[in-house]
Order: sequence, then structure tokens, then C-alpha cells
Amino acid sequence: MIDVADHLREHSVLAILRGVPASELAALGLAIVDGGVRSLEVTFTDADAGDKIRLLRDELPDGVQVGAGTVTTRARAEQARAAGASFLVTPHVGAEVNAFARDHALPVLCGATTPSEIAQALEQGCTFVKLFPAGPLGASYLRALMGPYPGLEVFAVGGVASANARAFLEAGAIGLGIGGGLTSPGGSAAGLAAVSRQARELVGIVTTFRAEPA
Repeated sequence: MIDVADHLREHSVLAILRGVPASELAALGLAIVDGGVRSLEVTFTDADAGDKIRLLRDELPDGVQVGAGTVTTRARAEQARAAGASFLVTPHVGAEVNAFARDHALPVLCGATTPSEIAQALEQGCTFVKLFPAGPLGASYLRALMGPYPGLEVFAVGGVASANARAFLEAGAIGLGIGGGLTSPGGSAAGLAAVSRQARELVGIVTTFRAEPA
């Protein structure tokens, strides 16, 4: 049986799919996977998120994990689990979501910005902290946070792209949540090819960083 938390640690470029038309979703997901990404998130800002999670689980190859994002209520957590989501992502610390995930052995990337929020996330048993919005805060903010939380497993999310990905890894992030260029191809063949190239670049940044001597 796959340990989803370990999967996310290994395949820690997380593609965030928000507002993608259902008709384009399978092709986009396959383009992202072609670029080496193996962790995808469908956000519950989409009314049909549950259906989209099911679609991706059916269409993507084995070894890809599909999770649910913007899980802000227990009801959304229940819908995500029913759709087959293998992990949950929240924009903030939500006690009822975290309790549901803990009860059903679902890893959580819990949104947090401040030390107090990080402490709450850890107390509630979250697997990872999602530093959000990471881009406006900057890598230096994450580096400062890692001082009192040296063992913290952080995904940097929100305004993260290939241009600043390495800076967040150097600051202590173990993973990166990426929307933007991975979610807006317009459905064209050229757009999908660009998505695959962007995914490959991001995975390469993480792979190269991890291969360097500590």
C-alpha cells in the first residue's frame, strides 16, 4: 500500500488545478504528468471538484496521487474523500478538517503563515505545513521560520514558479505548490507542450537541488 505522505515527500512538485474546464482536464493532467509531476491537487473553489478528482483518478496513470485543495469545511473533506482524494490541502488552519483527516488517515497540507498558525497545525496533527502565500512573503521569511522549527516539513505555495523555486528550497521548503503556468494552457497542443516543459523544469530544479552535497 502506498504511503501518500512519503509519496508527497518524494514527488514534491504539486500541480494546483483551479478553474480548469472539465473538457480540458484530462489532457492537462496528462501533460503535467508527462513533465514528471506525480502529485496533483484539484481545488474546491471549483463546484465540480469531486467529479474532476474522479476523472483524474480514472485518466492518469498509476503512481500519480490526486488530492483536494481549498478544503475549508468538514463537508468538503467528506466530499473529497468520497471522490477518492488521497490527501487534503487547506488555505488556513481548520480544526474540523484536520480532525476528519486524522480520523481517516489522510495527509494534510495545512495552510499557515505565522508561528502561531504553524503551532496550531502541528498540534492538530497536520502532516505538512503549506506556507501561504509564499511568494509575497519571500524565501527569507521561510528561512526565518525554520530557525525555531528546524524539522518543519513545508510546501511553499502561492506565487511560486521556476524563477523563485530554488530560493524556497534553499530556505528549507521540501515541496512546491505550483498553479499558473501549469494550469492555463488553453487546450491547444502548443499550450500542453509548454505545460510539460514547465513541469519538467520544475521537477528538474528539485532533483538538482536534492542531488547537491549538503
